[in-house]
Amino acid sequence: MSKKCFFIILSIFLYFAMSKPLFAEPVLNGKGAVLLDAQSGQVLFEKNMDEKLPPASITKILTAIIAIESGKLNDLVTVSANPPFIEGTRVYLEEGEKVVLRDLVIAALVYSANDAALAIAEYLSGTEEEFAKLMNKKARELGAVNSNFVNSHGLTENGHYTTAYDMAVITRYALKNEIFREMVSMKVFDWEGKAWQTRLINKNQLLWSYKGANGVKTGYTKEAKCTIVASATREGQTYIAVVLGSIGNNTWTDAERLLDYGFNNFQTVQFAHPEEVVATIALDEKNKLQLAAEHHFSLSLPQAGNKKVESRLSLKAIGDSVDQGQVVGEMIYSVNGEDVGSVKLVAKEQVKIINWFDRVVYLFAGIYLLQILWRIVQKWRKSRRSRNMFLSTTRSFYREL
Repeated sequence: MSKKCFFIILSIFLYFAMSKPLFAEPVLNGKGAVLLDAQSGQVLFEKNMDEKLPPASITKILTAIIAIESGKLNDLVTVSANPPFIEGTRVYLEEGEKVVLRDLVIAALVYSANDAALAIAEYLSGTEEEFAKLMNKKARELGAVNSNFVNSHGLTENGHYTTAYDMAVITRYALKNEIFREMVSMKVFDWEGKAWQTRLINKNQLLWSYKGANGVKTGYTKEAKCTIVASATREGQTYIAVVLGSIGNNTWTDAERLLDYGFNNFQTVQFAHPEEVVATIALDEKNKLQLAAEHHFSLSLPQAGNKKVESRLSLKAIGDSVDQGQVVGEMIYSVNGEDVGSVKLVAKEQVKIINWFDRVVYLFAGIYLLQILWRIVQKWRKSRRSRNMFLSTTRSFYREL
């Protein structure tokens, strides 16, 4: 074999070798799964991510964020007759017991207490049916359009389903809330109930065993099998792993494999910072408009392989003036020709564009003002001449005397 042929073959081999990730895609036991970049919302890996499956107790993620955003965490909740009779994991609430809403949310997230989740729903909406409507409305607002929630806790009911992708979207939103992040990262919580006083242990084993783990929620029912939403952060990178329909300890393995795949194969690259000028556009011959990113924007890019990152500017129609902070468009980013995210662009300062019509109006207004000034000056001069004539006549009169 000639040296020339050898180097050609070697180059082809290296090209394809470098085009593959450092670590192979994970093999999972769960029916549906997804790995999401928490910063950008990118899907980095998926398995049947849009298949509708029962969620079990990861339902409580949506219940919790609604409760947190209600602004009523310090309210005292009086437990109705229904929570004490619910099935599954409980903190043994009693009818008439008074519990702070914040503690109910923690019990639902850390210990997966179904009675706490039901008490939350009834307190915020009156009935669980009404609360379910609130859940579905919130889910659709967030872009989780393939889910339908019937209850606040996740016990199996007809019509209660979600997808791996939808749960990732809901969780990504919830993790932006500091209170939610604090709650789902709790390993233990001391419960001081009327009927039960104990230390609640978080059911998410990854909080103890996986480096960087900081949430979120596990679930199990006979029909749903094991479900999990897991998040972890290392060196500024945060990934969300969702697994539905797994079995036993395979659930932890599935979540770990997804997170490992993210940390081993991708790196977070920051493309935009708030207040940083991303683009400058010419509005006319004299005026230029500086555009800044509305918020941080980053992407997870493969650590190996060929990747072409491009950006393109998409502008809204701009009128005669632009206010400072006004959203005027977005910067769209793509990797290897596929759109992966965007960031809104705002005006750095106020700019007013003077068109020909405005100039004509200003010209006539200027002429009109000059005419007014000229008349005022003429009137003042006339008045002054009259005054001078009067003084001159008066002086002459006194001289003659």
